Amino acid sequence: MALSEPLGLRRFEPWWGSDAGWIYPLEREARQQYGSSLRRIERPNLLIYVVDVPVTARSAPVRVRVEFHRYPTYLTYDLAPSDYPRVFADPGAASPHRMPDGSLCLFHPHDPIERRWTPDKGLNELLNLAARHLFAEDYWRSSNHHWPFDEAPHGLEDVA
Repeated sequence: MALSEPLGLRRFEPWWGSDAGWIYPLEREARQQYGSSLRRIERPNLLIYVVDVPVTARSAPVRVRVEFHRYPTYLTYDLAPSDYPRVFADPGAASPHRMPDGSLCLFHPHDPIERRWTPDKGLNELLNLAARHLFAEDYWRSSNHHWPFDEAPHGLEDVA
C-alpha cells in the first residue's frame, strides 16, 4: 500500500482469479485430463480447485486442493500471488517438504522460472507436481527418510 492511500484501503486491481481470460488457459489441460471431476470453487478473492489425482504406487487417488489467493495471508517471497498458490493433499502426512500450514512445498520460490511452476504452465502441470511430491513423500517415509528427487536448500523463513 502506498503511503498516500488511506489506511485500510487497497488500490483497485482486477481480480485475475475471476477473469475468464486467466482461468480458461489455466485449466484447459486439467479439464481434458480430469473432466467434470475437476471442481472449481469461486469465492471473493479466492479461487479453489479440488480433484482426486492418481499417485504412483498408491491404489487410490488422492484428493488435492489448490488455492489461489488474491491477497495471501502467507509469504509469497516476492512472487505474484498467482505464481505461488497453496496446494493441499494428504493432511497430516509426515514430510520434510511441507509448509507450516500443511501445504505442499513444491518448489523453491527463488528458483529460476524454468524450475518453478507458473500459471502459463497450467493447472494440470501443478497437479502433476503435487502427484510427484506425494509419491516422493511416500518414498521418503518408506526409505529411512531419503528424498528421491533433487531438493532445494532450505533456509527461507517459513519455507519447508
